[in-house]
Amino acid sequence: MSAKSHRLLAYFLFALGGSSIGFLVGGYSGSQFGMGVILNSTLSKDGLEIQRQLSALRELRAGDIDAAVARLEDGIDDTLVIFDPAEPYPGLRDDTIATVENAIRAAWEYRREFDPPVRREQVNTMVEALFRNHGLTP
Repeated sequence: MSAKSHRLLAYFLFALGGSSIGFLVGGYSGSQFGMGVILNSTLSKDGLEIQRQLSALRELRAGDIDAAVARLEDGIDDTLVIFDPAEPYPGLRDDTIATVENAIRAAWEYRREFDPPVRREQVNTMVEALFRNHGLTP
């Protein structure tokens, strides 16, 4: 092999090595960023839910049962609309899927038992669509 061929081979190997390192670093950084987005979203939602539950507890302690029930029902509806059946969630474990399915069924049963008033029409429409998509009809 000539010196020129050795140089071209070295350039190729350096380019290949650099690209591989860049790909690995980029993949790692991207996965860290994605995990951060999910973690921030989850913690933010959980923080808001805790605030909602504390407000409901205060209303219960003050004797305002209707306001507390409404606040809790609205919180459940807000969580249910995230369970969009049209949205694929790859990688969910079987126990997670079962928990979500049980929560949807329990919310449907609650609505049938207590028939809460519709306070937010758009959210109610989305929740009812979720129930229908899971085979739960009135």
